[in-house]
Amino acid sequence: MQQLSRPTKTIFIDADDTLWENEQFFRDAEALFAQLLAPHADPAAIQRMLWEKQEENIPLYGYGSKTYLIGMTDAAMDLCGGSLPADLYYGIKKIIQELAFHKVTVFEGVRETLEALSKRYRLILATKGDSIEQLSKVRQSGLEEYFFSCEVMKGKDEQDYIDLCTKYGVEPKDMVMVGNSVRSDIAPVVAIGGKAIFIPHEIVWVHEIAPMPQSENVTEIKSFAHLLDIL
Repeated sequence: MQQLSRPTKTIFIDADDTLWENEQFFRDAEALFAQLLAPHADPAAIQRMLWEKQEENIPLYGYGSKTYLIGMTDAAMDLCGGSLPADLYYGIKKIIQELAFHKVTVFEGVRETLEALSKRYRLILATKGDSIEQLSKVRQSGLEEYFFSCEVMKGKDEQDYIDLCTKYGVEPKDMVMVGNSVRSDIAPVVAIGGKAIFIPHEIVWVHEIAPMPQSENVTEIKSFAHLLDIL
């Protein structure tokens, strides 16, 4: 496994599906939603409608379970002909409550790796979503002590990363970002000249699917613990 050639003092690290499980809980919520709406449409139609509503709402409301609640409600309204029965609304609300407050499950090897890295680098948690939800996950995870700071970003495009670099006094060419999403953690960082370390997750949210940049600035590893082999 090849080490990164450029020395760095700061490493930015994604949270959801990089440090702990996240997407599986959303998939479980989608399955429950499909069961709830089964009398009104087939599973494929329900899934398509939900994805369409999520894509419409993300630019307006950002990421997180609250936006998912709006998307599910919008999808259900359309699937039910414009009128949402009370039992469906409360059923959706229950799904979202369980989604928002699920137990945080840290991946194997993450804690030990962060502990080792924090002794050599300034670690910045760089996640996106609802600030209250994300910071709650950080506290539940017990990983907060290893990070110099926790940033909950509204988005993760090129300008967002440039702003992040400016805040922490890091040149974009010296940025190192660790994450599981090609669209959010890899492509925009490479586009501004930084280096990205990709840790694939077996479940990928459709919103995050993007082509992998063909660049020497991308390093792929199998697990979070393998960071110690290249940093």
